[in-house]
Amino acid sequence: MNKDLLNTVRALAPIVTHAIKSGQIFSPQCELTDADLDILCEYDVEIPVSEGFCLTANVYRSKQAAQQDEPVPVIMCAHPYNNHHTPALGGTPLKGPPQQYRLIGQVGKPKFSKLTSWESPDPNFWVPAGYAVVNLNLPGYANSGGHPSVFSEHQGKCYYEAIEWVAKQPWCTGKIGLNGVSFLAITQYHVAACQAYGGPPPSLCCISPWEGLTDPYRDIFARGGLTELGFPAFWWNTEVKQSINGTQKDFVASEGDIPTNFVDSHPFYDDFWKEKAAKLEEITVPMLVCGSFSDHELHTMGSFRAFMKARSPHKWLYTHRTGKWDAYYSPDVQELTRCFMDCFLKGDTTNEFLETPPVRLEVRSSRDQIHEVRYENEWPIARTQYQTLYLNQRQSLSHDNPTTPQELTYVAIKGRLTFVYTFAEATELIGYMKLRLWVEARSEENHGQTPDDMGLYVAVSKLDRNKMPVPFYGSVGNKQDLVTRGWGRASRRELDPAASTDWNPVPLADKEQKLEPGEIVLMEIALYPSSTFFDSGEALQLIVSGQEIIPSPPYFKDVSFNRGIHVIHFGDKYDSHLLIPKT
Repeated sequence: MNKDLLNTVRALAPIVTHAIKSGQIFSPQCELTDADLDILCEYDVEIPVSEGFCLTANVYRSKQAAQQDEPVPVIMCAHPYNNHHTPALGGTPLKGPPQQYRLIGQVGKPKFSKLTSWESPDPNFWVPAGYAVVNLNLPGYANSGGHPSVFSEHQGKCYYEAIEWVAKQPWCTGKIGLNGVSFLAITQYHVAACQAYGGPPPSLCCISPWEGLTDPYRDIFARGGLTELGFPAFWWNTEVKQSINGTQKDFVASEGDIPTNFVDSHPFYDDFWKEKAAKLEEITVPMLVCGSFSDHELHTMGSFRAFMKARSPHKWLYTHRTGKWDAYYSPDVQELTRCFMDCFLKGDTTNEFLETPPVRLEVRSSRDQIHEVRYENEWPIARTQYQTLYLNQRQSLSHDNPTTPQELTYVAIKGRLTFVYTFAEATELIGYMKLRLWVEARSEENHGQTPDDMGLYVAVSKLDRNKMPVPFYGSVGNKQDLVTRGWGRASRRELDPAASTDWNPVPLADKEQKLEPGEIVLMEIALYPSSTFFDSGEALQLIVSGQEIIPSPPYFKDVSFNRGIHVIHFGDKYDSHLLIPKT
Protein backbone atom coordinates (compact mmCIF):
# COMPACT_ATOMS: atom_id res chain seq x y z
CA MET A 1 0.00 0.00 0.00
CA ASN A 2 1.52 3.34 -1.04
CA LYS A 3 1.94 6.20 1.41
CA ASP A 4 -0.91 8.31 0.04
CA LEU A 5 -3.41 5.46 0.18
CA LEU A 6 -2.26 4.42 3.65
CA ASN A 7 -2.67 7.94 5.02
CA THR A 8 -6.09 8.26 3.38
CA VAL A 9 -7.29 5.03 4.95
CA ARG A 10 -5.92 6.03 8.35
CA ALA A 11 -7.61 9.44 8.10
CA LEU A 12 -10.94 8.15 6.84
CA ALA A 13 -11.32 4.88 8.75
CA PRO A 14 -12.41 6.31 12.13
CA ILE A 15 -14.76 8.79 10.46
CA VAL A 16 -16.42 6.17 8.27
CA THR A 17 -16.59 3.68 11.15
CA HIS A 18 -18.35 6.21 13.38
CA ALA A 19 -20.71 7.22 10.56
CA ILE A 20 -21.73 3.58 10.04
CA LYS A 21 -22.11 2.75 13.73
CA SER A 22 -24.12 5.91 14.44
CA GLY A 23 -26.28 5.47 11.35
CA GLN A 24 -25.28 8.91 10.08
CA ILE A 25 -24.11 7.53 6.76
CA PHE A 26 -27.71 6.50 6.06
CA SER A 27 -29.34 9.43 7.86
CA PRO A 28 -27.30 12.59 7.15
CA GLN A 29 -27.05 15.17 9.92
CA CYS A 30 -28.73 18.08 8.19
CA GLU A 31 -32.16 19.20 7.02
CA LEU A 32 -32.87 19.82 3.34
CA THR A 33 -35.59 22.16 2.12
CA ASP A 34 -37.10 22.43 -1.35
CA ALA A 35 -36.04 25.27 -3.60
CA ASP A 36 -38.06 28.46 -3.34
CA LEU A 37 -40.49 28.57 -6.28
CA ASP A 38 -39.42 32.12 -7.14
CA ILE A 39 -35.79 31.12 -7.79
CA LEU A 40 -34.63 31.09 -11.41
CA CYS A 41 -31.74 28.62 -11.74
CA GLU A 42 -29.26 29.20 -14.56
CA TYR A 43 -26.63 26.48 -14.70
CA ASP A 44 -23.21 26.43 -16.37
CA VAL A 45 -23.19 30.13 -17.19
CA GLU A 46 -19.89 30.73 -19.00
CA ILE A 47 -17.73 33.56 -17.71
CA PRO A 48 -14.82 34.45 -20.04
CA VAL A 49 -11.44 35.38 -18.55
CA SER A 50 -8.48 37.13 -20.13
CA GLU A 51 -6.46 33.94 -20.62
CA GLY A 52 -8.93 32.73 -23.25
CA PHE A 53 -10.96 30.14 -21.37
CA CYS A 54 -14.24 30.27 -19.50
CA LEU A 55 -15.20 29.63 -15.91
CA THR A 56 -18.61 28.19 -15.17
CA ALA A 57 -21.08 29.40 -12.60
CA ASN A 58 -24.55 28.61 -11.35
CA VAL A 59 -26.64 31.76 -11.08
CA TYR A 60 -29.69 31.92 -8.85
CA ARG A 61 -32.03 34.89 -9.29
CA SER A 62 -35.56 35.92 -8.49
CA LYS A 63 -37.99 35.10 -11.31
CA GLN A 64 -40.04 38.15 -10.38
CA ALA A 65 -37.00 40.44 -10.46
CA ALA A 66 -35.96 38.93 -13.82
CA GLN A 67 -39.40 39.54 -15.33
CA GLN A 68 -39.28 43.16 -14.18
CA ASP A 69 -35.66 43.64 -15.36
CA GLU A 70 -34.80 44.64 -11.82
CA PRO A 71 -31.07 44.42 -11.06
CA VAL A 72 -29.99 43.20 -7.64
CA PRO A 73 -26.68 42.97 -5.76
CA VAL A 74 -24.89 39.63 -5.83
CA ILE A 75 -23.66 37.22 -3.17
CA MET A 76 -20.82 35.22 -4.75
CA CYS A 77 -18.58 32.29 -3.83
CA ALA A 78 -15.79 30.35 -5.58
CA HIS A 79 -14.34 26.90 -4.88
CA PRO A 80 -12.88 23.69 -6.34
CA TYR A 81 -15.73 21.43 -5.22
CA ASN A 82 -17.98 21.34 -8.34
CA ASN A 83 -21.13 23.43 -8.10
CA HIS A 84 -23.12 20.55 -9.64
CA HIS A 85 -22.78 18.64 -6.37
CA THR A 86 -26.21 19.69 -5.15
CA PRO A 87 -29.29 17.59 -4.38
CA ALA A 88 -31.28 19.59 -6.94
CA LEU A 89 -28.97 18.46 -9.74
CA GLY A 90 -28.62 14.91 -8.44
CA GLY A 91 -24.90 15.41 -7.96
CA THR A 92 -24.86 14.16 -4.38
CA PRO A 93 -25.19 10.61 -2.99
CA LEU A 94 -28.81 9.41 -3.34
CA LYS A 95 -29.72 12.99 -4.27
CA GLY A 96 -29.36 13.85 -0.62
CA PRO A 97 -27.09 16.49 0.95
CA PRO A 98 -23.37 16.80 0.15
CA GLN A 99 -21.51 13.64 1.20
CA GLN A 100 -19.78 15.34 4.11
CA TYR A 101 -23.05 15.38 6.08
CA ARG A 102 -23.06 11.58 5.96
CA LEU A 103 -19.52 11.43 7.39
CA ILE A 104 -18.79 14.41 9.63
CA GLY A 105 -20.63 14.68 12.92
CA GLN A 106 -22.61 17.87 13.48
CA VAL A 107 -23.71 19.56 16.68
CA GLY A 108 -27.30 19.83 15.47
CA LYS A 109 -28.85 19.57 12.01
CA PRO A 110 -27.84 22.49 9.75
CA LYS A 111 -30.71 23.53 7.49
CA PHE A 112 -30.32 24.61 3.87
CA SER A 113 -31.96 24.13 0.49
CA LYS A 114 -31.42 21.52 -2.20
CA LEU A 115 -29.75 24.24 -4.32
CA THR A 116 -26.86 24.55 -1.88
CA SER A 117 -23.46 23.00 -2.61
CA TRP A 118 -20.83 22.21 0.03
CA GLU A 119 -20.14 25.15 2.37
CA SER A 120 -21.80 27.68 0.07
CA PRO A 121 -24.42 30.40 0.59
CA ASP A 122 -27.99 29.12 0.35
CA PRO A 123 -30.00 30.65 -2.53
CA ASN A 124 -33.18 30.00 -0.53
CA PHE A 125 -32.06 32.57 2.00
CA TRP A 126 -30.40 35.13 -0.23
CA VAL A 127 -32.75 35.38 -3.22
CA PRO A 128 -35.84 36.25 -1.12
CA ALA A 129 -33.63 38.78 0.70
CA GLY A 130 -33.18 40.70 -2.55
CA TYR A 131 -29.94 39.24 -3.90
CA ALA A 132 -28.72 36.98 -6.67
CA VAL A 133 -26.30 34.15 -5.83
CA VAL A 134 -23.39 33.20 -8.09
CA ASN A 135 -21.65 29.89 -7.30
CA LEU A 136 -18.41 29.72 -9.28
CA ASN A 137 -16.16 26.79 -10.19
CA LEU A 138 -12.51 27.83 -9.94
CA PRO A 139 -10.14 27.29 -12.91
CA GLY A 140 -9.54 23.63 -13.74
CA TYR A 141 -12.40 22.25 -11.63
CA ALA A 142 -15.74 20.76 -12.67
CA ASN A 143 -16.34 22.18 -16.16
CA SER A 144 -14.33 25.39 -15.77
CA GLY A 145 -11.38 25.78 -18.12
CA GLY A 146 -7.81 26.57 -17.14
CA HIS A 147 -5.39 24.70 -14.94
CA PRO A 148 -6.29 23.47 -11.43
CA SER A 149 -4.43 24.79 -8.39
CA VAL A 150 -5.01 25.45 -4.68
CA PHE A 151 -4.42 28.54 -2.52
CA SER A 152 -3.01 30.26 -5.61
CA GLU A 153 -2.65 33.80 -6.89
CA HIS A 154 -3.94 32.51 -10.23
CA GLN A 155 -7.23 31.58 -8.59
CA GLY A 156 -7.41 35.11 -7.18
CA LYS A 157 -6.79 36.60 -10.63
CA CYS A 158 -9.53 34.57 -12.30
CA TYR A 159 -11.93 35.23 -9.43
CA TYR A 160 -11.27 38.96 -9.84
CA GLU A 161 -12.17 38.83 -13.53
CA ALA A 162 -15.29 36.75 -12.84
CA ILE A 163 -16.48 39.28 -10.26
CA GLU A 164 -16.08 42.12 -12.73
CA TRP A 165 -17.93 40.15 -15.45
CA VAL A 166 -20.83 39.47 -13.10
CA ALA A 167 -20.94 43.13 -12.03
CA LYS A 168 -21.49 44.18 -15.65
CA GLN A 169 -24.49 41.93 -16.24
CA PRO A 170 -27.84 43.71 -16.60
CA TRP A 171 -29.32 41.71 -13.68
CA CYS A 172 -26.62 42.96 -11.28
CA THR A 173 -26.46 46.40 -9.66
CA GLY A 174 -22.68 46.32 -9.98
CA LYS A 175 -22.24 45.59 -6.28
CA ILE A 176 -20.89 42.22 -5.11
CA GLY A 177 -20.24 40.67 -1.72
CA LEU A 178 -18.51 37.37 -1.05
CA ASN A 179 -19.60 34.66 1.36
CA GLY A 180 -18.82 31.03 2.19
CA VAL A 181 -17.06 28.58 4.49
CA SER A 182 -13.52 27.14 4.53
CA PHE A 183 -12.03 27.13 1.01
CA LEU A 184 -14.87 29.48 0.04
CA ALA A 185 -13.50 31.80 2.73
CA ILE A 186 -9.88 31.36 1.65
CA THR A 187 -10.63 32.44 -1.92
CA GLN A 188 -12.13 35.64 -0.54
CA TYR A 189 -8.83 36.64 1.05
CA HIS A 190 -6.92 36.04 -2.16
CA VAL A 191 -9.23 38.04 -4.41
CA ALA A 192 -9.65 40.88 -1.89
CA ALA A 193 -5.86 41.26 -1.99
CA CYS A 194 -5.49 40.28 -5.65
CA GLN A 195 -1.80 40.25 -6.55
CA ALA A 196 -2.30 40.20 -10.31
CA TYR A 197 -4.25 43.47 -10.33
CA GLY A 198 -2.80 45.14 -7.25
CA GLY A 199 -5.95 45.19 -5.19
CA PRO A 200 -9.59 44.12 -4.98
CA PRO A 201 -12.01 44.17 -7.92
CA PRO A 202 -13.67 47.61 -8.16
CA SER A 203 -17.09 46.00 -7.83
CA LEU A 204 -16.20 44.04 -4.69
CA CYS A 205 -17.91 45.89 -1.85
CA CYS A 206 -17.39 43.50 1.08
CA ILE A 207 -16.42 39.96 2.11
CA SER A 208 -17.64 37.51 4.76
CA PRO A 209 -15.07 34.71 5.07
CA TRP A 210 -16.49 32.09 7.44
CA GLU A 211 -13.60 30.21 9.03
CA GLY A 212 -10.76 30.07 6.55
CA LEU A 213 -7.04 29.47 7.03
CA THR A 214 -4.78 32.18 5.65
CA ASP A 215 -1.31 30.56 5.63
CA PRO A 216 -1.46 26.91 4.47
CA TYR A 217 2.01 25.95 5.73
CA ARG A 218 1.59 27.37 9.21
CA ASP A 219 -2.13 26.69 9.61
CA ILE A 220 -2.42 23.07 8.43
CA PHE A 221 0.42 21.47 6.45
CA ALA A 222 3.20 21.96 9.03
CA ARG A 223 1.79 23.45 12.24
CA GLY A 224 4.61 24.04 14.69
CA GLY A 225 6.95 22.16 12.33
CA LEU A 226 5.02 18.86 12.41
CA THR A 227 3.95 17.59 9.00
CA GLU A 228 0.20 17.00 8.80
CA LEU A 229 -0.48 13.67 7.05
CA GLY A 230 -4.17 13.06 7.67
CA PHE A 231 -6.05 16.11 6.52
CA PRO A 232 -4.30 16.61 3.15
CA ALA A 233 -5.00 12.95 2.30
CA PHE A 234 -8.62 13.25 3.43
CA TRP A 235 -9.22 16.57 1.65
CA TRP A 236 -7.45 15.69 -1.59
CA ASN A 237 -9.00 12.27 -2.05
CA THR A 238 -12.55 13.00 -0.91
CA GLU A 239 -13.12 16.59 -2.03
CA VAL A 240 -10.58 17.97 -4.52
CA LYS A 241 -9.25 15.21 -6.77
CA GLN A 242 -12.70 14.10 -7.94
CA SER A 243 -13.57 17.61 -9.13
CA ILE A 244 -10.55 18.22 -11.37
CA ASN A 245 -11.47 18.99 -14.97
CA GLY A 246 -8.86 16.61 -16.38
CA THR A 247 -6.45 14.35 -14.55
CA GLN A 248 -4.13 14.42 -11.58
CA LYS A 249 -1.32 15.09 -14.04
CA ASP A 250 -2.94 18.43 -14.88
CA PHE A 251 -2.84 19.38 -11.22
CA VAL A 252 0.80 18.30 -10.89
CA ALA A 253 1.71 20.30 -13.99
CA SER A 254 0.38 23.39 -12.24
CA GLU A 255 1.48 22.81 -8.65
CA GLY A 256 4.50 20.50 -9.02
CA ASP A 257 2.90 17.80 -6.88
CA ILE A 258 -0.34 16.86 -5.13
CA PRO A 259 -1.19 18.30 -1.69
CA THR A 260 -0.28 15.09 0.14
CA ASN A 261 3.31 15.60 -1.06
CA PHE A 262 3.58 19.37 -0.71
CA VAL A 263 5.67 19.23 2.48
CA ASP A 264 7.91 16.49 1.05
CA SER A 265 8.64 18.79 -1.90
CA HIS A 266 8.82 21.98 0.20
CA PRO A 267 9.72 21.07 3.80
CA PHE A 268 10.61 24.64 4.77
CA TYR A 269 8.69 27.90 4.56
CA ASP A 270 9.94 28.83 1.11
CA ASP A 271 8.50 30.93 -1.74
CA PHE A 272 6.11 28.14 -2.69
CA TRP A 273 4.37 28.51 0.67
CA LYS A 274 4.74 32.27 0.97
CA GLU A 275 2.90 32.74 -2.33
CA LYS A 276 0.02 30.63 -0.99
CA ALA A 277 -0.36 32.77 2.13
CA ALA A 278 -3.04 35.43 1.74
CA LYS A 279 -1.69 38.99 1.72
CA LEU A 280 -3.90 40.06 4.57
CA GLU A 281 -2.31 43.48 5.08
CA GLU A 282 -3.57 44.42 1.61
CA ILE A 283 -7.23 43.75 2.37
CA THR A 284 -9.14 47.04 2.66
CA VAL A 285 -12.75 46.11 1.84
CA PRO A 286 -15.29 45.79 4.67
CA MET A 287 -15.08 42.36 6.27
CA LEU A 288 -17.19 40.20 8.56
CA VAL A 289 -14.96 37.26 9.50
CA CYS A 290 -15.78 34.24 11.63
CA GLY A 291 -13.13 33.05 14.05
CA SER A 292 -14.01 29.74 15.66
CA PHE A 293 -12.61 28.41 18.93
CA SER A 294 -13.61 24.89 17.83
CA ASP A 295 -11.38 24.47 14.77
CA HIS A 296 -7.85 24.49 16.20
CA GLU A 297 -6.73 21.78 13.79
CA LEU A 298 -7.58 23.81 10.69
CA HIS A 299 -9.02 27.34 10.46
CA THR A 300 -8.85 28.95 13.92
CA MET A 301 -5.45 30.62 13.79
CA GLY A 302 -5.85 31.87 10.22
CA SER A 303 -9.29 33.40 10.85
CA PHE A 304 -8.13 35.44 13.83
CA ARG A 305 -4.98 36.41 11.93
CA ALA A 306 -7.15 37.75 9.11
CA PHE A 307 -9.12 39.98 11.44
CA MET A 308 -6.00 41.30 13.10
CA LYS A 309 -3.96 41.98 9.96
CA ALA A 310 -6.55 43.23 7.45
CA ARG A 311 -6.45 47.00 7.01
CA SER A 312 -10.19 47.28 6.40
CA PRO A 313 -11.59 50.43 8.08
CA HIS A 314 -14.77 48.45 8.66
CA LYS A 315 -14.18 44.95 10.03
CA TRP A 316 -16.00 42.67 12.44
CA LEU A 317 -15.16 39.36 14.11
CA TYR A 318 -17.81 36.78 15.04
CA THR A 319 -16.61 34.06 17.41
CA HIS A 320 -18.21 30.80 18.53
CA ARG A 321 -17.39 27.31 19.81
CA THR A 322 -19.95 25.11 18.07
CA GLY A 323 -19.90 23.33 14.69
CA LYS A 324 -18.86 25.53 11.77
CA TRP A 325 -21.82 24.49 9.58
CA ASP A 326 -24.29 24.68 12.47
CA ALA A 327 -23.21 28.26 13.06
CA TYR A 328 -22.98 29.31 9.41
CA TYR A 329 -26.50 28.16 8.47
CA SER A 330 -28.10 29.21 11.76
CA PRO A 331 -30.87 31.85 11.55
CA ASP A 332 -28.90 34.24 13.78
CA VAL A 333 -25.80 34.16 11.60
CA GLN A 334 -27.79 34.33 8.37
CA GLU A 335 -29.56 37.42 9.65
CA LEU A 336 -26.33 39.01 10.88
CA THR A 337 -24.68 38.41 7.52
CA ARG A 338 -27.71 39.82 5.69
CA CYS A 339 -27.50 43.02 7.75
CA PHE A 340 -23.79 43.25 6.88
CA MET A 341 -24.49 42.74 3.17
CA ASP A 342 -27.47 45.15 3.22
CA CYS A 343 -25.21 47.79 4.70
CA PHE A 344 -22.45 47.55 2.11
CA LEU A 345 -24.30 46.28 -0.98
CA LYS A 346 -27.60 48.16 -0.61
CA GLY A 347 -26.41 51.16 1.37
CA ASP A 348 -28.90 50.39 4.13
CA THR A 349 -27.63 52.03 7.30
CA THR A 350 -30.99 51.92 9.06
CA ASN A 351 -30.18 48.43 10.41
CA GLU A 352 -27.44 50.08 12.51
CA PHE A 353 -24.90 47.45 11.55
CA LEU A 354 -22.21 50.13 11.43
CA GLU A 355 -22.80 50.74 15.14
CA THR A 356 -22.14 47.07 16.00
CA PRO A 357 -19.00 46.71 18.14
CA PRO A 358 -16.16 44.99 16.24
CA VAL A 359 -16.02 41.69 18.16
CA ARG A 360 -18.85 39.33 19.05
CA LEU A 361 -17.30 37.20 21.79
CA GLU A 362 -18.65 33.85 22.97
CA VAL A 363 -17.28 32.51 26.26
CA ARG A 364 -17.95 28.83 27.03
CA SER A 365 -17.91 26.97 30.33
CA SER A 366 -18.13 23.58 28.61
CA ARG A 367 -19.11 21.93 25.38
CA ASP A 368 -22.80 22.75 25.70
CA GLN A 369 -22.80 25.60 28.20
CA ILE A 370 -22.26 29.16 27.03
CA HIS A 371 -21.15 31.31 29.94
CA GLU A 372 -21.67 34.63 28.18
CA VAL A 373 -22.01 36.29 24.79
CA ARG A 374 -20.88 39.91 24.73
CA TYR A 375 -19.25 42.48 22.50
CA GLU A 376 -15.68 43.74 22.67
CA ASN A 377 -13.91 46.55 20.85
CA GLU A 378 -10.82 44.65 19.70
CA TRP A 379 -9.02 41.33 19.39
CA PRO A 380 -6.95 40.40 21.31
CA ILE A 381 -8.78 42.10 24.16
CA ALA A 382 -6.77 45.15 25.21
CA ARG A 383 -7.30 44.68 28.94
CA THR A 384 -5.80 41.17 28.88
CA GLN A 385 -3.36 40.54 31.71
CA TYR A 386 -0.90 37.79 30.89
CA GLN A 387 0.09 35.67 33.87
CA THR A 388 2.95 33.20 34.13
CA LEU A 389 2.41 29.73 35.58
CA TYR A 390 5.67 27.85 36.20
CA LEU A 391 6.11 24.09 36.00
CA ASN A 392 7.19 22.37 39.20
CA GLN A 393 8.14 18.94 40.53
CA ARG A 394 4.71 18.17 41.97
CA GLN A 395 3.35 18.32 38.42
CA SER A 396 1.44 21.43 39.25
CA LEU A 397 1.66 25.01 38.01
CA SER A 398 2.42 27.93 40.30
CA HIS A 399 3.20 31.63 40.17
CA ASP A 400 6.73 31.05 41.52
CA ASN A 401 9.62 29.64 39.54
CA PRO A 402 11.38 26.82 41.47
CA THR A 403 14.75 28.02 42.75
CA THR A 404 16.68 24.90 41.71
CA PRO A 405 16.95 23.22 38.30
CA GLN A 406 14.80 20.07 38.06
CA GLU A 407 13.54 17.70 35.41
CA LEU A 408 10.68 15.35 34.55
CA THR A 409 10.65 12.75 31.79
CA TYR A 410 8.32 10.61 29.71
CA VAL A 411 8.74 7.95 27.03
CA ALA A 412 8.49 9.68 23.67
CA ILE A 413 6.26 7.16 21.90
CA LYS A 414 3.65 6.68 24.60
CA GLY A 415 4.14 8.90 27.64
CA ARG A 416 2.94 12.29 28.77
CA LEU A 417 3.30 14.78 31.59
CA THR A 418 0.49 16.79 33.17
CA PHE A 419 0.57 19.92 35.31
CA VAL A 420 -2.48 21.30 37.13
CA TYR A 421 -3.43 24.77 38.33
CA THR A 422 -6.62 25.30 40.37
CA PHE A 423 -8.36 28.67 40.20
CA ALA A 424 -9.13 30.31 43.52
CA GLU A 425 -11.66 32.66 41.93
CA ALA A 426 -13.84 32.79 38.83
CA THR A 427 -11.58 33.43 35.85
CA GLU A 428 -11.90 33.97 32.11
CA LEU A 429 -9.03 32.94 29.85
CA ILE A 430 -9.59 34.61 26.49
CA GLY A 431 -7.00 34.85 23.76
CA TYR A 432 -3.65 33.15 23.18
CA MET A 433 -1.63 30.95 25.50
CA LYS A 434 2.07 30.24 25.09
CA LEU A 435 4.15 27.39 26.44
CA ARG A 436 7.82 28.02 27.08
CA LEU A 437 9.75 24.75 27.57
CA TRP A 438 13.36 23.80 28.07
CA VAL A 439 13.70 20.32 26.54
CA GLU A 440 16.23 17.57 25.92
CA ALA A 441 16.11 14.23 24.08
CA ARG A 442 17.83 11.18 25.56
CA SER A 443 18.22 7.59 24.49
CA GLU A 444 16.09 5.14 26.40
CA GLU A 445 17.88 3.67 29.44
CA ASN A 446 21.17 5.15 28.25
CA HIS A 447 21.58 2.81 25.31
CA GLY A 448 21.12 3.32 21.61
CA GLN A 449 21.64 6.46 19.60
CA THR A 450 20.51 9.73 21.16
CA PRO A 451 17.51 11.18 19.30
CA ASP A 452 18.28 14.35 17.35
CA ASP A 453 14.72 15.71 17.21
CA MET A 454 11.55 15.98 19.29
CA GLY A 455 7.94 16.45 18.23
CA LEU A 456 5.64 17.79 20.93
CA TYR A 457 1.88 17.83 21.30
CA VAL A 458 0.73 20.24 23.97
CA ALA A 459 -2.76 21.03 25.18
CA VAL A 460 -4.70 22.73 27.93
CA SER A 461 -7.79 20.98 29.26
CA LYS A 462 -10.37 22.08 31.81
CA LEU A 463 -11.06 20.01 34.93
CA ASP A 464 -14.20 20.40 37.01
CA ARG A 465 -14.17 20.59 40.81
CA ASN A 466 -13.93 16.81 40.97
CA LYS A 467 -10.89 16.98 38.67
CA MET A 468 -12.80 15.34 35.81
CA PRO A 469 -12.17 16.50 32.23
CA VAL A 470 -14.65 18.98 30.75
CA PRO A 471 -15.17 18.42 26.99
CA PHE A 472 -15.60 21.03 24.23
CA TYR A 473 -16.52 20.95 20.57
CA GLY A 474 -13.58 20.58 18.20
CA SER A 475 -12.76 20.25 14.52
CA VAL A 476 -14.56 17.94 12.05
CA GLY A 477 -17.14 16.63 14.49
CA ASN A 478 -14.87 16.17 17.52
CA LYS A 479 -17.06 16.38 20.64
CA GLN A 480 -14.34 15.58 23.19
CA ASP A 481 -11.94 18.41 22.47
CA LEU A 482 -9.74 20.33 24.88
CA VAL A 483 -9.62 24.04 25.70
CA THR A 484 -6.76 24.61 23.29
CA ARG A 485 -3.93 22.81 21.50
CA GLY A 486 -0.46 23.49 20.16
CA TRP A 487 2.39 21.70 18.40
CA GLY A 488 6.14 22.07 18.27
CA ARG A 489 9.26 20.48 16.81
CA ALA A 490 12.71 20.95 18.29
CA SER A 491 14.46 21.09 14.91
CA ARG A 492 12.12 23.95 13.86
CA ARG A 493 12.41 25.87 17.15
CA GLU A 494 13.81 29.14 15.78
CA LEU A 495 11.12 31.82 15.76
CA ASP A 496 10.21 34.32 13.07
CA PRO A 497 10.88 37.67 14.77
CA ALA A 498 8.64 39.55 12.34
CA ALA A 499 5.62 37.30 12.82
CA SER A 500 5.99 36.41 16.52
CA THR A 501 4.68 38.31 19.53
CA ASP A 502 5.23 37.87 23.26
CA TRP A 503 2.08 35.70 23.39
CA ASN A 504 2.11 34.06 19.94
CA PRO A 505 5.41 32.47 18.84
CA VAL A 506 5.65 31.63 15.12
CA PRO A 507 8.37 29.24 13.86
CA LEU A 508 10.65 30.63 11.18
CA ALA A 509 10.87 27.18 9.52
CA ASP A 510 13.64 28.09 7.09
CA LYS A 511 16.14 25.41 8.17
CA GLU A 512 16.71 22.38 10.36
CA GLN A 513 18.35 22.59 13.80
CA LYS A 514 19.03 19.04 14.94
CA LEU A 515 19.70 18.34 18.61
CA GLU A 516 23.13 17.37 19.86
CA PRO A 517 23.47 14.70 22.58
CA GLY A 518 22.92 16.30 25.98
CA GLU A 519 21.82 19.61 24.45
CA ILE A 520 19.07 21.47 26.32
CA VAL A 521 17.14 23.87 24.08
CA LEU A 522 14.31 26.34 24.47
CA MET A 523 11.04 25.77 22.62
CA GLU A 524 8.21 28.28 22.57
CA ILE A 525 4.90 26.81 21.41
CA ALA A 526 1.72 28.66 20.52
CA LEU A 527 -1.58 27.39 21.89
CA TYR A 528 -4.40 28.50 19.66
CA PRO A 529 -7.07 31.12 20.52
CA SER A 530 -9.68 30.06 23.05
CA SER A 531 -12.36 31.63 25.23
CA THR A 532 -13.15 29.75 28.42
CA PHE A 533 -14.69 30.42 31.80
CA PHE A 534 -13.26 28.67 34.88
CA ASP A 535 -15.21 28.90 38.13
CA SER A 536 -13.48 28.88 41.50
CA GLY A 537 -12.31 25.38 42.36
CA GLU A 538 -12.08 24.37 38.69
CA ALA A 539 -8.68 23.71 37.18
CA LEU A 540 -6.53 24.09 34.16
CA GLN A 541 -4.46 21.06 33.15
CA LEU A 542 -1.39 21.42 30.92
CA ILE A 543 -0.55 18.25 28.98
CA VAL A 544 2.76 17.60 27.18
CA SER A 545 3.26 14.49 25.07
CA GLY A 546 5.06 13.02 22.08
CA GLN A 547 1.81 11.64 20.65
CA GLU A 548 -1.72 12.84 19.95
CA ILE A 549 -3.44 13.75 23.23
CA ILE A 550 -7.07 13.53 22.10
CA PRO A 551 -7.55 11.88 18.67
CA SER A 552 -9.24 14.19 16.19
CA PRO A 553 -9.72 12.38 12.87
CA PRO A 554 -8.92 12.95 10.07
CA TYR A 555 -5.94 14.82 11.53
CA PHE A 556 -2.68 13.09 12.37
CA LYS A 557 0.92 14.19 12.09
CA ASP A 558 4.29 12.68 11.29
CA VAL A 559 6.14 12.09 14.56
CA SER A 560 7.90 8.95 13.35
CA PHE A 561 11.20 10.50 14.49
CA ASN A 562 10.05 10.51 18.13
CA ARG A 563 11.92 7.91 20.19
CA GLY A 564 13.83 7.57 23.42
CA ILE A 565 13.05 9.82 26.38
CA HIS A 566 11.74 13.38 26.36
CA VAL A 567 13.10 15.47 29.20
CA ILE A 568 11.41 18.65 30.44
CA HIS A 569 13.74 20.93 32.39
CA PHE A 570 12.33 23.58 34.75
CA GLY A 571 13.32 25.73 37.68
CA ASP A 572 15.98 28.43 38.11
CA LYS A 573 17.46 29.30 34.69
CA TYR A 574 15.16 26.78 33.00
CA ASP A 575 12.08 28.97 33.40
CA SER A 576 9.59 26.61 31.75
CA HIS A 577 6.12 28.09 32.06
CA LEU A 578 2.64 28.51 30.61
CA LEU A 579 1.55 32.04 29.77
CA ILE A 580 -2.23 32.50 30.19
CA PRO A 581 -4.49 35.42 29.11
CA LYS A 582 -6.72 36.62 31.98
CA THR A 583 -9.41 39.15 31.13
